[in-house]
Amino acid sequence: MKKLLSFSLCLMLVATMMGQSNNEAHLKAREGNRTKNIAFPASDIQFWCGTGSNEAVIVVGWDDSTPAVAYAWGVRWEGDVVAIDLVDSIAAYDSRFSYQFGGGLISNVEYADGNMTLASVINYWCYYINGDWADGYGSQVVVDGDYLELSASCTWTLTTAIAATNPNGGGEETPADATIAASDIVYWVGAGSNEVVMAVNWADPDTALAWGFRFGADSVTLEDMMDAIQADDPRFSYVRGWGVSDIRFALDDDTLALSQPESGNYWWYNLNGTASSFSFDQLYLSNGDFVKWGDPRSGVVVDTMWGYPSEIVWLTEIHAVSEPSPVVVEGPFCGAVGTEGCTAVKYDDSRILGWATTCQVERGYTDVANPGSYVSFGDSSMAVGPCDNNNVNVVSLGDGGRATLTFEYPIANGEGYDFAVYENSFNDSFLELAFVEVSSDGEHFVRFPATSLTPTTAQVGPYGSVDPTFINNLAGKYRAGWGTPFDLDELRDSANLDVNNIRYVRVVDVVGSVDPQYGSKDAFGHLVNDPYPTDGYSGGFDLDGVAVMHFAEVGVDDVLVGEAVVYPNPASTSVVCQVKGEGSHRLCLYDMTGRILMQRTFSGTSLQINLSDMANGVYMIRVDGFAKRLAVRR
Repeated sequence: MKKLLSFSLCLMLVATMMGQSNNEAHLKAREGNRTKNIAFPASDIQFWCGTGSNEAVIVVGWDDSTPAVAYAWGVRWEGDVVAIDLVDSIAAYDSRFSYQFGGGLISNVEYADGNMTLASVINYWCYYINGDWADGYGSQVVVDGDYLELSASCTWTLTTAIAATNPNGGGEETPADATIAASDIVYWVGAGSNEVVMAVNWADPDTALAWGFRFGADSVTLEDMMDAIQADDPRFSYVRGWGVSDIRFALDDDTLALSQPESGNYWWYNLNGTASSFSFDQLYLSNGDFVKWGDPRSGVVVDTMWGYPSEIVWLTEIHAVSEPSPVVVEGPFCGAVGTEGCTAVKYDDSRILGWATTCQVERGYTDVANPGSYVSFGDSSMAVGPCDNNNVNVVSLGDGGRATLTFEYPIANGEGYDFAVYENSFNDSFLELAFVEVSSDGEHFVRFPATSLTPTTAQVGPYGSVDPTFINNLAGKYRAGWGTPFDLDELRDSANLDVNNIRYVRVVDVVGSVDPQYGSKDAFGHLVNDPYPTDGYSGGFDLDGVAVMHFAEVGVDDVLVGEAVVYPNPASTSVVCQVKGEGSHRLCLYDMTGRILMQRTFSGTSLQINLSDMANGVYMIRVDGFAKRLAVRR
């Protein structure tokens, strides 16, 4: 008889592992009213584990223990689940319940409430679903209304069960997960039609705060959002480890943090109520998403993954973060376009006499820390000729990439700024920067002494901001359509350089990483912190053009007109040449190559010349045997 019982139990065990009934039989069982060993209606459940619109009753019977007893729980959920998910949910919500799962079977199912401990002796756990044998725990699909019965001895000798109570006390229902609507958010970072809400729960003190993030791109990662908030909100920061090891928020007299040096930090995030299996730098966000960060102390653990809490029900009310107070600290340099003292040169400025005529580009990496691919947006022709204030007509340099430009005539060191470099930034703070170098011979290049005082305690993220008052002599300081000017007089004492004969301008992308292994440094050894990584095909500095304000004179001697005066100079629509002596005079107008554009012979003391058909630029005007440079600007 014992051999027969053992043989029967083995058959049950094998049947459990291999799938004791197929899904077709299971579904048929659900269609009817199968007899249950222990009839326990859902209305009698006192403790529901989980949340959602689907419900199942689970009865667990320790029918081989002393005393023999069965307990009943309810489980609620959303989405698709299998049997082991429901058992796992009970273990996550009810600290009195525990089990082991391996090889397709569960074992060592225990219930300990301080007064007694229920444990199986035989440890051959089998289960029914809706009164019929079920498939393996990891493959048996469970749907709304299912009824599961687990037996330690696989004999189902018990006929009654006890409703498990809430181990946390209080009401019968699982506590609701705290949330916040997008309409309640006060402080939004970024711009665009897509919106995501992010909340952070600090356990001590018990505080939960929420930010809003807007973006226009097709997709951004959770890391992108956190970088953008960190760059925009000086109170917020986070610490990277293998994931996120701490999130901090600076209050007036303290800083919220979960720093626990003795045990480490365990920050977990939840997306739309469900734990994610992606790391925060690989999780892509969509419009309407809700992200929450917390650790096990932030609420009630309702799910685990790989032995760690992965889903937590928050009990703390979430409050919308207020906008940060305006930062009044400014750097020592001039600010954005429109501010007092700004040196930006608009693309149609009348001082501009010409633009670069050739450009050679050496592409940089999409991300210098992960070399392998290069940027590809635009081509060198898009940096030649006038800037048209079109954000798309640019050439992207990538991390450390460079562009070398030449001009129809050499650039000279005139009064004030001599040339300007244009980038396509869409606002006054998203600044992708570049060093600028010049050369007379194409071999010896001299770099303008750049300065970056942007703090390097936190990396400016891909969508982060840079204060223009903290940077100087770095191209890209101003938004699209406004060039960063450079004065050759700063380099007048440089070796191997003739500041009145600059034939080459080189623009070198700044790698804005604050990691010294990859980052670029200014003239004073400071790391230059700008948006990083911008690891796409259009990453890095986007060159729109180089404008010239002072050309060197070529082909005609510049001899002052001793007895003549030319005015106005610069001229717009006309110019007057006035001489002292009577008689006949001969006037010639040349371009800078020496080609004659106009000849006039006049009598008397003056002649007015119409310049309305002349392009902006530098010309030579000669009267009799004397010559003078003439600038035409409109």
